[in-house]
Amino acid sequence: MALFNLKKLKDTVEKSADGIKKSVSDAAEKMPDSAKNINISESMKDMAGKGQSMMDILKAKGDELVSSRKGKADETKAAIKDALRDKKGGEAVFSVRDALRIMYCMMLIDGNVSEEEEEKFCEIGLACDQDFDSCKKQLIDECNGAVQSESAQGIEFVSEDSEEYYDQIHDYVGDLIKEENFYQTEGVRAKWLIWNLLTIAYSEGDYSTNERRLMRYIAKKSGVDNTVLLEMEHTFSTLIAIEKEEEWLKSSDKPYKVIEERVVELSNRKNAIMQGINALISD
Repeated sequence: MALFNLKKLKDTVEKSADGIKKSVSDAAEKMPDSAKNINISESMKDMAGKGQSMMDILKAKGDELVSSRKGKADETKAAIKDALRDKKGGEAVFSVRDALRIMYCMMLIDGNVSEEEEEKFCEIGLACDQDFDSCKKQLIDECNGAVQSESAQGIEFVSEDSEEYYDQIHDYVGDLIKEENFYQTEGVRAKWLIWNLLTIAYSEGDYSTNERRLMRYIAKKSGVDNTVLLEMEHTFSTLIAIEKEEEWLKSSDKPYKVIEERVVELSNRKNAIMQGINALISD
């Protein structure tokens, strides 16, 4: 078995090292002058600069990718919302309390809350909210607060004859028609609200300019097509005309049989109209 020769290994390593040095020296002599004159320090700086540029490029690409993904996520979210809105026909759905607030604002808009309007408001409130009696005052106070302004002397009501009066009610109603109203599944549908707003507006026999103006704003913002509103307004006018004719017939001196036949005919017509309105509201 051969013994391990430490001296021989040392000589071999030294010879190898000398060979490497000579090879490097020879290679250096054979290099072109342009290569010999390279400044190592500057080369390192140049490499560092290039490295930094690459980092900047990578960062920019990363930011672009994040932005792109965020944009696509936002587009997807918007598409989902649009799909939900289309599924519901683009019609808002209100809580009962918000619907009642909007109704009271309709009563306020012409500057005079009549007994007929208040009676109709209470009738609707009791029919759709079992706690209406306990919340009625709070709802009314909130709506009245919408037409108050701060002055040097304190809080005062804005004149009902001013444009500011209309604008404050308009803005308050607009705040009640929120984006999330369009994606709810339970509550009061906008068409139902519009019909009951017409009931209140017509209760005193006069559909004022500001009531009509506010009605159009509510319908448009809550997703009710203007043709639907016009149909409802026309229908309500027809029902009022029928009721007036019924009253006239009952007080006329025409033969009873003639009056009875006409009253039955008008009653059947009213029932047909109401069936059409119920179908329109539930559509």
